[in-house]
Amino acid sequence: MSLYEWITTLLAPVTGVVTWFAATRHRQNQVIKEMQHTIYELVQENKRVYVELTEARREIVDLTAQVRLLNLENEELKQLIEKL
Repeated sequence: MSLYEWITTLLAPVTGVVTWFAATRHRQNQVIKEMQHTIYELVQENKRVYVELTEARREIVDLTAQVRLLNLENEELKQLIEKL
């Protein structure tokens, strides 16, 4: 067997193995890229939910203060009615 025959005989399997490694690497990189994109989207959604939660807490504090004021006003009106 000549050198040319050895090279042509070994070239196909070696090329197949190299292609397989390259394709595997490409798939892994693609999966990592998709995971990074998913993480980015989750972080953005988390930020949006956090802003909504903060706004809801502010509203709760404001409404609690308004309820307290209304309770005080209600007590004053009850006392006023009792005097009449």
